[in-house]
Amino acid sequence: MRSACIISALMAIAAAAPAPSPQLIDLAGVDAAPDPVLVSAPMDVASDPVEKRDIGLVKRGGTCAPQPAGSGPVPTPDTPAAFTASAELQAFAQIAPTPDGYTAAFQNKDGSLSASNYMGLYTLKAFDTLGCASLCDQANGCQAFNMYIERDPTVAPNALDCPNPASLTNYKCTLWGAPVVAEQARNKGQWRASFQVVITGSNGYNKASPPDPITGFTGPTALGGAINAPLDNGKNTYLGYKYFPFSQTQGYTPTTCADACNAQTGYNSRHPNADGSYATCSFFNAYVLSQNAIPQGLYCSLYSKTWAPSYATNRGQYRGTDRFTVSRSYSYTLTQ
Repeated sequence: MRSACIISALMAIAAAAPAPSPQLIDLAGVDAAPDPVLVSAPMDVASDPVEKRDIGLVKRGGTCAPQPAGSGPVPTPDTPAAFTASAELQAFAQIAPTPDGYTAAFQNKDGSLSASNYMGLYTLKAFDTLGCASLCDQANGCQAFNMYIERDPTVAPNALDCPNPASLTNYKCTLWGAPVVAEQARNKGQWRASFQVVITGSNGYNKASPPDPITGFTGPTALGGAINAPLDNGKNTYLGYKYFPFSQTQGYTPTTCADACNAQTGYNSRHPNADGSYATCSFFNAYVLSQNAIPQGLYCSLYSKTWAPSYATNRGQYRGTDRFTVSRSYSYTLTQ
């Protein structure tokens, strides 16, 4: 009764108090704060794990040493203008699928990102937005990625011995810890001796918001793939899976997996082991399974033990020429 009285008193105070001021954005305070720090990914490098380098100290070559082979076609003639105008290269960006769990921020720009919270660079074997999205999913805090095509030299140029070598074509993937917009795709390239590094086919993507919490479970916990759990002291904690194809009545709803988890516990309790024991579903992994970039359904993996994100190592597979990928992978743990 005491709590009810307190609540009633608080309600009376609230009713008597004047309405709060509108919750406007303090633009003056925003103006007074430091500007966002914008950085660009380094050019003409194969990989760049950001945790292993100082962004301000990028060493360049100049020894005429051969560079790693590129994976893309080289336009004819081999000039910067032909590269940026290449319909063949731009087509890769134009037809690339938008990965599930992401929205396109821009497409087919002639510049890579100059944005905030740079998280690393990878060189891929193809214009692979699905692969780049998977790298973003694996990177804690990644909110966006940039997939683009870069004209790089076949040898490290210097002004005297190899000022303007033949080019090669690389597919680059950069990761970012903040949302991106088209206006940030303004890193047009650079000069290395007399060789011009340029960019084409630049696409940017932002990660979608995580799913909602679920009553009775803690989470969601973002995962970089699907859980692939080992035996736990010789015991198998995997309870199987439930798969729900997408339809007019079934979308990406992890609550469906929670219901399946609870139903599995109910089934197990009605069919116990000989000693009366049974496995409780205490953890599940919900994710979207896609085939050739087309979302197919909601996949729910059920477990009797909570597994850390480090066990989310299943990032998809091939069946013949069909590529199956994992996206929007989150885990939930039963509240004890």
